[in-house]
Amino acid sequence: KQWYQRRVRGGHAEVILGQTRVLARVSALVEKPPVMRPSEGSLLFFVCFSPMASAKFTGNRTDFSTVVTRLLERTIKETRVIDTESLCIVSGEKVINLRVDLTLLDFAGNVIDASCIAAMAALSHFRRPDFVVNGEEVTVFTEKDRDPIPLSVLHIPITCTIGFAGEKILVDPSEEEESVMDGFVSIATNTHHEICYIYMGGGVTLTPALVSKCCEISSLKTQEISAQITSCLTKDATARKTSEAAEIEANKPTAISSISLQEKMDKMLVEDRTNVCETMETDDQVESAQYGSITIRYIDETETLDSGGVGTVQEKETKEPTKLATISTPEKKESFPGF
Repeated sequence: KQWYQRRVRGGHAEVILGQTRVLARVSALVEKPPVMRPSEGSLLFFVCFSPMASAKFTGNRTDFSTVVTRLLERTIKETRVIDTESLCIVSGEKVINLRVDLTLLDFAGNVIDASCIAAMAALSHFRRPDFVVNGEEVTVFTEKDRDPIPLSVLHIPITCTIGFAGEKILVDPSEEEESVMDGFVSIATNTHHEICYIYMGGGVTLTPALVSKCCEISSLKTQEISAQITSCLTKDATARKTSEAAEIEANKPTAISSISLQEKMDKMLVEDRTNVCETMETDDQVESAQYGSITIRYIDETETLDSGGVGTVQEKETKEPTKLATISTPEKKESFPGF
């Protein structure tokens, strides 16, 4: 399954889980922090279920999108995946607030897992701008001035939704399986085999042994998906470095050729004669052309004369002569008062 797609800018991720597609985008804004937490940034989630994804959704904000938003906040925000204190610029005055926008493009079941994977991939891929605080002056650098800095991601929790239909266990249920299952449980675990959050939906009753089995399945899926996220981020970083190196190589100034002055003059005279041949005046074997204050005279040494002393025009046009050129500038005449 190709579930991650590289974007031009950082902080974009597209997850394709089966036939479900979710697009995540992370943005940052420098704002004034609240009074209760003056030295911490914030992390907000906004989930949009477009009617384009499925006819089940009549608007962007639905009850199910609110449930998914709450699950993401408990899984990522409340478990302190992002070190919010590292987003502080000036305590009580300026902090960096992060916003994660998730858009459901195609719906085919298991939106919770796809949204969580997309949010974690986008946050891991995002780069915040670098800044320097000098007294009361704050300088925020652009991408051209300094390389952006990745977020401080403490751990990577991934949710795994497991459905129950009678005695059957459905891992990563599809849309058809969700319509017939009695209930489900979403378990969020990280790479350290720690359980971050458990959410139960439906009226199914779970035994301790079944809950333990579901946690083991969730832990295995988390290890697999986390490895895929790390692999995709590594490939993306390599591709960006390669493209930047190729761009720098393409923008390098070309070396100046060590062509002699005589060769430059010969090339210029040949090009000028070809382009402005209609402005030339013929005087016996000498042709001249006026360029501003410079007169270029073309001397034909290969023109042949017939017995009558008249030049053969046909031979001159077909045969490529060797040209010598002399450049002369008109003499400046001095003027004196009274003359």
